[in-house]
Amino acid sequence: MAWVSLAVGLFSPVRTAQAQGTGSIGLTVVNGTTGLPMAGHEVVLLNRSSLEAPEQTLARVVTDDAGRYEFTGLAADGSHYVVATRYLEVPYLTGLITLEPGAGRIDTLLQVFDITTDETALVHSAVHLVIDTAPEILNVTEIIVVENRGILTFAPPPGVGLGLVYNLPAAAFGLQPMMEGLQHTERGLLFSAPVPPGVSRIVYAYNVDRASIDHRFNRQMDYDVERVQVLVSPSTQTVTATNLTNDGVQQIAADEYLLLSNRVGVGRGMSVEVAFPRVLAWQDVMKWGMLGFVVLIVAAGLVVGIRARPEQPDEPPALSDLSPEDERKYAAIVQALAALDDQFAEGGLNPDAYRTRRARLKDRALRLRQPGSGDG
Repeated sequence: MAWVSLAVGLFSPVRTAQAQGTGSIGLTVVNGTTGLPMAGHEVVLLNRSSLEAPEQTLARVVTDDAGRYEFTGLAADGSHYVVATRYLEVPYLTGLITLEPGAGRIDTLLQVFDITTDETALVHSAVHLVIDTAPEILNVTEIIVVENRGILTFAPPPGVGLGLVYNLPAAAFGLQPMMEGLQHTERGLLFSAPVPPGVSRIVYAYNVDRASIDHRFNRQMDYDVERVQVLVSPSTQTVTATNLTNDGVQQIAADEYLLLSNRVGVGRGMSVEVAFPRVLAWQDVMKWGMLGFVVLIVAAGLVVGIRARPEQPDEPPALSDLSPEDERKYAAIVQALAALDDQFAEGGLNPDAYRTRRARLKDRALRLRQPGSGDG
C-alpha cells in the first residue's frame, strides 16, 4: 500500500506518558459525511522502521462502538506508522505518524466518506508545469491539484471510462503516469481513482519534440484553473510567455527554476504558452561543424596541393591523392563520427566518453592526411 494520504483528518497530537521506548496511537474513525463514528469498522496498522524500509502489517483490528481503537506497545524509536481502512471500496489512510522516543500517545482521526459520481464539488485549484529543457526535447511534468470541497468522495464506477479527463499537448509522447488511476484513452488521459474531500494531486510526465511545435509549448486548460505555475529549467532560459507573468528565478530544494505564473485564473479552453528560443541543437552544431571541418581540410588540401607542390613536393596529399585504402579508412571515420553524434544525441553515451571517442576519430582523420602515415 502506497504511503500517500488519500484522506487525512488529523487532530493536533496529544501525548501521554508511556513506558520508555514504547508509545501508542489512539485512533478514531468517523464518517466525514454524516459525522457519525464508524463502530465495528476494520482498520490495519502498517509500520516502517524507516522510510526506506519495507512495509509491515502489524495489526488488523476492529473499532469499538465509539469508532475508537488504541494501538499500544509500539516502538517509539522514530518508526513510522500509518492506519489504513476501506469504506465503500474506497481506500483511506491517515497521514504518516512518527513515534519518536518519549512520544507517549498520539491521537489521530481517520475520516471516511460516502461516495458520489457528481464532480460538481471538484475544483482545479492549481496546475504546475515543470519543464526541463533539452536542445531537441522538452521534458514536462504536470502536477494537477484537485480540491474536493464537498463532503462526499468522488468515486466514478470502475471500468466504464468515467473520471477526470485531460488532453495532452500537441506532439506529446512518452507518457509516464506517476500514480495509480491514470490511463491513456481515446478521450485523453483519464483519471478514474477516487477523489476524497480535501486536496489530491494528479501527476504525470511526458516529452515534447521542440521542432514539431516550433519551440512554442502551449497548454490548453481542460477545466477552470484558479492558478497556473510554470517552472523552467535551466533558470537561464530566455522565454516569452503568454497569459503568464515572469516572477524571476526561484530556488526549490537544490535547484533553480525560472518561475512563470498566472494567479488570476485560466478558464476552461484557454491556454498558457511558453516560447523558447529557436537554437540549433549543440549536437547538430558539432555534427555540422565536423562536416564543415571535412570540407575545409579537403579544400585546403587541394589548394595547398596546387600551389605548393612545385616548391614542396612532400606537402600532405589532397584527398584525391590518398591511396584507395586510405580513402576507405577516411570514409569510415566520417561515418563513425556521424554515428557517434547520433548515439550521443539519443543518450547512449555520457559526455566524457563522447568527447574522448570523438577526439580519437578526429585525430585519426588528421593523421591520414600526413604523408605516408596510413592509419597508424
